[in-house]
Amino acid sequence: MLDDGCRMTFVIRFPFFSFPPFIRYLHHPDVTSHINVRPCIAVNDHETFKRRNMLITIMAVIIALGYFFYSFRLSWIRASLRYLIGVFCFWAAVFFAGPSVNPEFVRVAGMIFLILSGVLLGTDMLIALVLWFGERLGNIFHKTPQLPHYLLEIWSAMERMASRKVGALIILQRKQPLCPFMKGGMPFDAEIKSEILVPLFLTSSPVHDGALVVHKGRMQTVKGILPLASLSDLSPSFGTRHRAAIGITEKTDAIALVVSEERGQISVAYRGCLVHIADRAEFMKTLQWVLKNKNILRLKNASFIVTTKVLDDLT
Repeated sequence: MLDDGCRMTFVIRFPFFSFPPFIRYLHHPDVTSHINVRPCIAVNDHETFKRRNMLITIMAVIIALGYFFYSFRLSWIRASLRYLIGVFCFWAAVFFAGPSVNPEFVRVAGMIFLILSGVLLGTDMLIALVLWFGERLGNIFHKTPQLPHYLLEIWSAMERMASRKVGALIILQRKQPLCPFMKGGMPFDAEIKSEILVPLFLTSSPVHDGALVVHKGRMQTVKGILPLASLSDLSPSFGTRHRAAIGITEKTDAIALVVSEERGQISVAYRGCLVHIADRAEFMKTLQWVLKNKNILRLKNASFIVTTKVLDDLT
């Protein structure tokens, strides 16, 4: 229809299709092109608005569940969580500021925060998925599977400590928890890097005594006190670290890595058995063997000491 302002609007509808809110408008042939066209809002705008809000709500719930239950792999994303919390608090302050704040501004700010949270979560999950597929493909196309990267970082740190005769005890926790057998200990959540591991065991460090517990590829506890092997037939050259390594592996399925302070020698303890490690290749072979839950006594060309408990278990 043509109104008093000489503006004509056509709303085109089809039986099985309706245009979105941004309806296209046609000018009346008699009206010059410089005359403004009045916008026409479709009848289904309210339903579209409701569907959009429902979609945003579902996305927000999914992202929130991801932050609650997903364990982030990248350290820089974990560090950015505090900034996200700060942004959320700022948005909440603006939201509750009252009618003086433009509602559209609050809505746009909330959407930006939601999108940023989703991007960070999706980025970490995508990278974790790519790494997971890479490991699986590596296991398929390589006869000798590689150890996880954090174990290579541990080996690099142990090599450096062995050359300087710095004593160290690192426990790789597996399925069985260590808490029932460990006393003391301080929580210490950090990424496993050789640059971090070496200073922790220097005598100048306040946490150099005790064991460092590694769980799910991250440092978890420092200065843990472990049960000692109660056998009297161990070599007198074995100190507290070696006895603790044998003791905890007798009681759990953990793997203990030891660096001797006196001799600078590296050892691996598993199921109450201590294996001496000469080089990187032997370390990788031993770790690959025990990570598959194989009997360590059947490991070929290994220099190991068998405790009485292991012998009793085999008979």
